[in-house]
Amino acid sequence: MKKVLLSAVLLADLFCSFAQVSVDPTDRFYSQAQGWELKGYISALPQIRPYPSNLIKSILEEVIDKGDKLDREFALYEYERIFGKSLNLYVAGDGEYKASQNLTEETDKGTKNVKGEGGIAGEIVFNPYISAGYDLGMYAEVTDYEDIAPLYKNKAPDSVFDSSSIGPIALYLDWNTNVAVGTNEYYAIAGLSKTGYGSFLNDGLALNDTSFHSANLIMNVTRKKWSYSSVFEIIGATTNNPYEYSDHSDGKYLSFHSINYRFNDFINVSYYENIVFGPNMNISYLFPVPYMPIQNIGGANDNLQMGLVLNIKPANGLLWSTDIFVDDIEVNDIVKLNFDTKIRVAGQTGLVFAPSNTSCKKIGLNYQIVLPYIYAHWEYGSDDSGEISGATANRQNYTNAGVNIGSALDPNSDKVSFYAQFSPKPFMRFGFATNFIRHANSAEAFDDDDAAEYVLAKEGQYVTDGSAYMHQMFSDPDGTSGTHVDQAWENLGFMTSDHKMAVMQAGLTAEIDLPKTRGGQLTFLAGYTFEYVKNSGVNKNIYKGGTFTWDYKTESDGSKTYYLNGEKIEKTELYAKAKEEAAKQKSEWIENLTDRVNHYFTLGFRYTY
Repeated sequence: MKKVLLSAVLLADLFCSFAQVSVDPTDRFYSQAQGWELKGYISALPQIRPYPSNLIKSILEEVIDKGDKLDREFALYEYERIFGKSLNLYVAGDGEYKASQNLTEETDKGTKNVKGEGGIAGEIVFNPYISAGYDLGMYAEVTDYEDIAPLYKNKAPDSVFDSSSIGPIALYLDWNTNVAVGTNEYYAIAGLSKTGYGSFLNDGLALNDTSFHSANLIMNVTRKKWSYSSVFEIIGATTNNPYEYSDHSDGKYLSFHSINYRFNDFINVSYYENIVFGPNMNISYLFPVPYMPIQNIGGANDNLQMGLVLNIKPANGLLWSTDIFVDDIEVNDIVKLNFDTKIRVAGQTGLVFAPSNTSCKKIGLNYQIVLPYIYAHWEYGSDDSGEISGATANRQNYTNAGVNIGSALDPNSDKVSFYAQFSPKPFMRFGFATNFIRHANSAEAFDDDDAAEYVLAKEGQYVTDGSAYMHQMFSDPDGTSGTHVDQAWENLGFMTSDHKMAVMQAGLTAEIDLPKTRGGQLTFLAGYTFEYVKNSGVNKNIYKGGTFTWDYKTESDGSKTYYLNGEKIEKTELYAKAKEEAAKQKSEWIENLTDRVNHYFTLGFRYTY
């Protein structure tokens, strides 16, 4: 009977829905696949998303064969959606409205947006060893994403810059493609897509499924007891200060690999490494060997991170996962039990539960912490100078075209998240999610001396917004490397700032597919998110340079003579004036903090032929 149902699906070419699963790790299939793995219907999934079309097809066939009644029904529905035919035409549109209340100033504001996309997409299975996926779309919007979206939520379309304008409408290309070669156990994928890693789908610390896409090469080996996966990505570089200098550059790369060992059905462990580098290509990062010794060969100038994932399955359908992502730590202090030191670590732990025989498909609860300055890294103007310019391309920080590659949170943040996904029928999908987020801007905790350095800097030289663009070094054009920011280099600094931004979000989503006809399928979408923000504006720049016109002259005896507005001045007096200005700028930043309530409404449709 199952084979008859599967054959019927394959013949339903005129009744298929939009398919782009092998090039989009945020597609709902990956959430369903995780649930099916937890229930034991399928064997271990690859560590890196997305998967090749052939593997997606095999997963669905296995659930159709082994799953319970409800899961077989859902797998059949997904099979038809994804593999009904290899060419799908689609049109999608959304109307968005943001109602914002400034509780501090007692003012209201409404922001509207209309966005849409059209294109072609599909999966092509050439034979059991070769497959391809593609989604070639054109995306349009009338309001910039950051003006209409909740905090710390990445944009779904892969369109960030280089738009064409037609009146108020901004048009972007939104293309993703790949070709896969190999079996379900051994394969390689080459293409253009987002990538994801870990048990926390769409919210990972190392590779977040929702980050910006990249040109990439994925390699995978899956065995009974162990698996190995790697990805090499060509990504985009922005400047040290992208708010002042919006240039995008090439010559930035990311390599990631992970090895997983499954002790038994109850527990498995993964160790992974990640490195961001450029502008020179280093082919040795493609090899399945530890990155640290390779990095040391080149002088340890590349930005290396490593991590450990522990997965425990205490019951059928239940997963407890913990991910520790390490950027940099001061080992000597930690062994002395001094934890107020340089600890650049992110962590995430939580539960994922996929119940059986119920309309509730998955529930998740987790806690995520991102310590100060993780993901951040500076870039010097040249190899033989410690000078840092805001206009210099940054090929070291953990961003791709200005979008965080890992967690969407800024450094010095933490978050508690809960979500529940419901689907009474395959054509009906509902979701509920909440987030409680805290963020502190580490620049607020700078001492007077560090704050003065930022004020005395050139205009646009540094960022002080607490993001991944706020790094741990000051420029030193007279040396071969910069000088340390004391507070950033010597202390942990987690949540030590006086003013913390607190964000409470709660949202509902709904999708309903109308019955398919020979003319295609229509899906309606709706969503609402409530957001309360305490101390909105904490994530804005505190200090800005360019306030003073000053310089210094190095005398023959090595001493320095300082000048302010062309007049000689003592260094102590110059810094006293800078500290006074820093206190003024900090006070203005505090005065501009507000409490806000935001309501986000979305109504949309998706039509596929």
